[in-house]
Amino acid sequence: MASAIDDVLIPGQPVDKQRLRDYLRGREIAVPQSYGGIPDGVSDCSDAIEAALAASSTVLLVPGTYRVSRPVVLGYGQTLMGVGEGSVLQARPDPFDGAAPIYSQTGWNAVEVVDGYASLRDLRIVGGAAGIKLVGRDGACVKTVIENVSIWDAVIGIVLDGYDNPDRPCYWNHIARTLVARPQLHGVLLTVDSAGDTPNANKFHDVRVYSLAAPMAGCGFFISAGRFNNSFVDCEANLHPNAESCFRLGFSTDQNLIVNFYAESLGPVPGIRIDGGSQNTAILNLFSATGGAPIWDTTGARRYTAFNAGHPVKNHLKRTELTEARIGRLELETAFTEGVATVTLDPARAVHLISAWTGPVTAELPDPHPLNGVVLVVKKSDSGPHAVTVTQAGGGGPDADPVRLGRRGDHVVVVSNSAAWHIIAARYDRPAAAWPNPSGTAFTRSLNADASTLADVRAVLRALILDLKTAGILS
Repeated sequence: MASAIDDVLIPGQPVDKQRLRDYLRGREIAVPQSYGGIPDGVSDCSDAIEAALAASSTVLLVPGTYRVSRPVVLGYGQTLMGVGEGSVLQARPDPFDGAAPIYSQTGWNAVEVVDGYASLRDLRIVGGAAGIKLVGRDGACVKTVIENVSIWDAVIGIVLDGYDNPDRPCYWNHIARTLVARPQLHGVLLTVDSAGDTPNANKFHDVRVYSLAAPMAGCGFFISAGRFNNSFVDCEANLHPNAESCFRLGFSTDQNLIVNFYAESLGPVPGIRIDGGSQNTAILNLFSATGGAPIWDTTGARRYTAFNAGHPVKNHLKRTELTEARIGRLELETAFTEGVATVTLDPARAVHLISAWTGPVTAELPDPHPLNGVVLVVKKSDSGPHAVTVTQAGGGGPDADPVRLGRRGDHVVVVSNSAAWHIIAARYDRPAAAWPNPSGTAFTRSLNADASTLADVRAVLRALILDLKTAGILS
């Protein structure tokens, strides 16, 4: 094959038509017009685009509006590309009607990527149940690239579906520089329909969901199911006030990464909503300009990590090891308990204030084995006559014995070494000390460690020495 046009068209020599044909064929990109497509927004180009994809792995949509009445399906390694916003793929069952609703009420997806290593670039998609759906129908849907695409007036902009077979997953796809405008339900959805695996390790960069004041019922980004390093970097959701959330993490999500996210809405829309069951989310640098909470943890489980994200607390870190720290202000998680006879202390709260005004309270320390190094403070907060007794699971208490907090302000500070709870600081009335008497009786002497004076100490010691001499223990 000729490597350059000068090798085919040589001045002063006859043209070798076969060489010219080979030269042009090797540089030809399939276009729907070669297969009967007319990009006028009226003609149905479904057959022409399908024929072009069957003939070539790469199809170019030159500027025009290509109306389709069924999904455009990309298989393994296929590319559908345009030349920018002038290349329009419109999912519409009938020719354009200016009086029709703005939303395309189609029951099919505009584009379906059903295998791996496909690409979709530089075009505009209008309408569809989903503007683009990635699903491992024919093979593993992996390493697909979507970039420089805008999606308008779809029910859902982009769907990544784990489908029905874990051997054909939806992994490692890359969506970048993409706009989803005026979606009816969600901008981006990650889900799994049935027995498939969750969409994992997919990368979203500079993906923007913008409702443009049009009604919207769902979320900008809804990770219904997705795990293991799905990352969303420099993404944005600017939504209608009736939307559900700018970003939502469903119960079947784990270890997703959100970096430099921009959330905006004039309504009470949360910036990031975290459902019960979601875990190990990392949020870094969240800007939330909504009327709702920047981060709404619906169950309060706090199974996420946040840095420079949220309000009023900007950082929420999970288990962290520090070698040195300087703290200007320290706030401890505190729980207040009253009106119960027994309470199991929550190790997630460092300070427990307990009122025994209505009756005695037993405060049970949790199992120390998984809590090595955890420090808990227990304090009686009321001035009533009833005591708070600190015990531990299995019987006994810190340092083996129950601790009785009888007065207002009595407290005990304990630490776990994984085997048991140990007292490291306290204020309470200790049980009276008792010494055996050879006569068979017992005598006691006690001091209040907090209220006794030096004179009290001397008096007790003198009495103790006298008792010991009387008992024959001292001579």
